[in-house]
Amino acid sequence: MYASAIKHLTLRFRRQPLVLCVALVVAACGGSVPPPVSVVPSRESQEVVADEQPTVPPEQAAQEMVSDPDDKPIIVGLLLPLSGAEQATGNALLKAATMALFDAYDPRIRLLPMDTAGDPDIAERRAQEAIYANASIVLGPLLRTNVQAAGDILGPAGVPMIGFSNDSSVAALGRFVMGFLPEAEVKRIIDYASGQGLSDIGALVPEGRYGNRIRLAFGDTAALADVTIAAIESYPPDPDALFEPVKRLASYDERRDDVRQEVRFLRSLRDDVTDEIAEKLEDAEVMEGVSFDAVLVPEGGALMRTLAPLLPFYEIDPNRVKLLGTGLWNDVGLLGEPPLQGGWFAAPDPSGPTAFLNRFEETYGMTAPRIATLAYDAVALVAKLAREPAQATDGEGVGAPSMLDRDPRFSIERLLSPEGFVGVDGLFRFLPDGTTERSLAILEVNRRGFQVVDPAPQSFPAFGYALKN
Repeated sequence: MYASAIKHLTLRFRRQPLVLCVALVVAACGGSVPPPVSVVPSRESQEVVADEQPTVPPEQAAQEMVSDPDDKPIIVGLLLPLSGAEQATGNALLKAATMALFDAYDPRIRLLPMDTAGDPDIAERRAQEAIYANASIVLGPLLRTNVQAAGDILGPAGVPMIGFSNDSSVAALGRFVMGFLPEAEVKRIIDYASGQGLSDIGALVPEGRYGNRIRLAFGDTAALADVTIAAIESYPPDPDALFEPVKRLASYDERRDDVRQEVRFLRSLRDDVTDEIAEKLEDAEVMEGVSFDAVLVPEGGALMRTLAPLLPFYEIDPNRVKLLGTGLWNDVGLLGEPPLQGGWFAAPDPSGPTAFLNRFEETYGMTAPRIATLAYDAVALVAKLAREPAQATDGEGVGAPSMLDRDPRFSIERLLSPEGFVGVDGLFRFLPDGTTERSLAILEVNRRGFQVVDPAPQSFPAFGYALKN
């Protein structure tokens, strides 16, 4: 019945814009997300779900109800690419948000899905429409350019936005990006590797914008962690062009020449013992080790499955060189890659996301993209803030006078809670620069799955800030 109701709602989204009266609760720090509860539909959706609402015991529903259900509606804009090249991802995020609608109870909250089609110009118009609809906060868009365009409209109107991009370049105070930032993942994995005694680290990074961000983060973290960058190479997004970059990273030709020179020297001694050693070296071409004891390879998917076997092929021995990765390794398709066995990468603790993604598949009969958790956590965060009474501000706190106080429950000051929030992906908090700090675990790859070797911290370090206009 639960899946049927969600399916009905999703079909309704496709036919026409829909304002949903939904109920949502996010766990406070250290808390948990409650089980599904009944949803009270709005007038617009009542005919769709009236005969198919999931039922719960009355006492459970009573526990989840807000104290004053007569409060005015809370409009939450949801900007997603529901058509166009990214429509599959956009619709999956909408489904994840719909799941959140059924996981708690607050009849004041109304979700307003809006299609950006992945186009910045359309995203800009949708942001303006969200303002006209009196949205208290906007979730999305997904793409970097769309986040920039929508944020430029919403910011001056005093409407905070939580985008789903992972590009920190479009983040700003009031325009938060909730995606998994590769910079944070690089910092976590390099810091951990350093703590395990790995001090000479190489890197094999992709060309382009993402690779440039990895390079900068690697350099900054290495300097602070007292790590030597022993070698670094870039590669294009072409499986047929990966051989030479890996060979250069491994100094393969130079190391092979060293072996051959050693063989020639031993043979020049004209001794039976040295001749025997030379023959063994020549047959095996046994090389000296590389100049690093770990190598960062921030790649995923099919390209990683091509890269991984090239490392031992060019004599980067995974038994002697620890392979390090980012959240892109969080892909079950990589579990069977022999060179990656024992490798480490930084990502959220997998227990929460795994349970959510399994539930998504059971509900919709399809596999969700990994980032579907972002939509769920964002909507649940809105519900948490909506349920907590906003405190009056004296205008001296973070961002207090910079917004127009459209809805004090979603003020910059509240969004910048130093303690952070707990969601499916674990502990996270927004920072004054608009980025998201996450508590990440260190995972190890083995054939049985991803094993946590260093748990995610349970709290953030304290910090203070006071931004005034």
